[in-house]
Amino acid sequence: MSLPHGQFNQRIVACLAECASLWGTPELPSVVNIMLTRRLRSSLGRSRPAQKTVSLNLNALERDPSRLEEVLCHELAHIAVHLRCGPSAKPHGQEWADLVKMAGVAPRVRALSTDPLPARRTQASRPFYEHRCPVCQTVRYARRPVASWRCAECLDTGLSGEMVITRHDPMESTNCG
Repeated sequence: MSLPHGQFNQRIVACLAECASLWGTPELPSVVNIMLTRRLRSSLGRSRPAQKTVSLNLNALERDPSRLEEVLCHELAHIAVHLRCGPSAKPHGQEWADLVKMAGVAPRVRALSTDPLPARRTQASRPFYEHRCPVCQTVRYARRPVASWRCAECLDTGLSGEMVITRHDPMESTNCG
């Protein structure tokens, strides 16, 4: 494992060891490669189970260091499922959800946030879509409408979880006298 940015090293090693122990995957610390990167733009982390690599968004984690363990656990669970079940396991299937819950983290597919996804400067004028749950007001943002997204909290309570999609165009919001 290559060790990333200094302030996160100890927390990453501790989280990795704890997850490996909880999940019965003692080989996890020796096979996974964890990298902190500033290249991720729209996610807090990314996992490539076949390559046994985890990339974490350094920009986002510097803004909110308290999210490190949650994001790392989420991504490590993908690799642990791949080690235990092979490549046929679904990315956010029951095996993955069980491991994440075992580690004390909510099995969310995406992080809950009230902020839009960070946009590249060259894309600042592009429209984006707000996906809002009309029941609990959970909001997700994307560059395209995603009709299949559902509110996880509302789904868990037995509701449909359907989200209302609103298009926002920064170019149309200019007020000229």
